[in-house]
Amino acid sequence: KQAEVYAKQSGLVQAVYVEEGDKVKKGELLAKIEDEEIRLSYQQAKNAYQLARDKYQRYLKLYQERMISEQDFKEIERAWRDAESNYKLYQLQLENTELRAPIDGVVIEKLCEPHQLLGAMEKAFTVAQLDQYQVIVYVTEEELGRLKVGQEVLLRIDAIDYEQEGYPHQGRVSEIGARVDPGTGTARVKILIPSPPPQAKPGMFARMKIITREKEKVFSIPKRALIREEPYQVWVIKAKKAYLKEIEVGMEDEYYIEVLKGISPQDLVVIAGQDALSEGALVRIINQPKKPVLEPSSQPNSKPGSGKGQE
Repeated sequence: KQAEVYAKQSGLVQAVYVEEGDKVKKGELLAKIEDEEIRLSYQQAKNAYQLARDKYQRYLKLYQERMISEQDFKEIERAWRDAESNYKLYQLQLENTELRAPIDGVVIEKLCEPHQLLGAMEKAFTVAQLDQYQVIVYVTEEELGRLKVGQEVLLRIDAIDYEQEGYPHQGRVSEIGARVDPGTGTARVKILIPSPPPQAKPGMFARMKIITREKEKVFSIPKRALIREEPYQVWVIKAKKAYLKEIEVGMEDEYYIEVLKGISPQDLVVIAGQDALSEGALVRIINQPKKPVLEPSSQPNSKPGSGKGQE
């Protein structure tokens, strides 16, 4: 969440009280615009208002006692109202020479310096709440039905997580767009990160994984084994010869894909060097094939043919 602070009153900046990175409270003074001319006009308007108010109060009694005409009293009342409006106008202009924080947060952008001329409606600061972040993603209409508010999201920020594997941070789906953009076929989805890492900064890019289904004891192969999609095909080795097999697939995650039909867990699947193969070609296996494991693993899809499938 962030808020931009604009100058409502043009003028020279008299003083700036914060720097980028400073924590501020709502209403805290960030900068001050020179106000000498406005202050003098304000004082004049205030004096005129007080005189007009006192006169109105005196003549109100006379009017109630029918000692002055209604027309004379209405003119006095109108003069008091006009003086009040003028006084409030200069009071507002004087208040607008002070730029204050609209929310609690951290100053992430400072665009003014002392003695700089600020124009009306010119941006001077940006204040952001960094205790939680929101990430916007665009999801295709085909995938939209698999999401729901409150769903867990796993997240990594490459700029700060380069020494870690996987997705070390957590969030949740906080909002799903009410419409699909007909131009892109996607809907806007908001992901809330309630406890972001302290090194995270607004504007950084994040990778996210949203688990929409889980399945135990999944027979899967590495995605890099696929040589073609539609239909899905892989090379398998039988009697030291290569054969192209068409497979039917199910769930998938970032690295593995579930096999429903076409091959069995006992087949040897080629995961490297496929480009040099042809149907029936003799091959020499230079590494020791891994046996598939069909028992649940603590690490999802840690081996081909093993573990808990996630999508």
